[in-house]
Amino acid sequence: MVSHYPIHLSGFGKHKIELEVTGLLGKTKIIVDDLPVERGNKKDEYILYRPDGTRVSVFLQGMFFDIIPKIIINGETFEILPPLKWHQYVFAGLGLFLIFYGGGVGGILGMISFIINIRLLRSFLSSGLRYLLILFVNVLAFFIFNLMLRTFPILFI
Repeated sequence: MVSHYPIHLSGFGKHKIELEVTGLLGKTKIIVDDLPVERGNKKDEYILYRPDGTRVSVFLQGMFFDIIPKIIINGETFEILPPLKWHQYVFAGLGLFLIFYGGGVGGILGMISFIINIRLLRSFLSSGLRYLLILFVNVLAFFIFNLMLRTFPILFI
């Protein structure tokens, strides 16, 4: 699953700068005009070049349980997308209630559903479809948990 999010930065002319997010856990990288950008020497550093040739260091700052990082250029922070709201985290995390019923197994299933739901919240699907799919993922996590509980009760002793 690959997603592209446009990054709007002044001073880079008509170059198309995007954040590319791949995989379930959201591995990120910056691409310019559909080509990968040179990595810097520091952690999460990328090197961009302005049209006049000026070299600019860009850092990605990860967010709490969000796949979309913030961008830091010369100490100034830019948001690619607005942060998720508290109620979005709550709805995405309903599957985490499995921790109270199933301990480690429930926690693993709950965390998997939470990660999938965060990816769905950041998708380009319509709002209604996103929330419907999140509800489906949460119900599926509870269904899988109950199926495992009935099939492998030894895991829950």
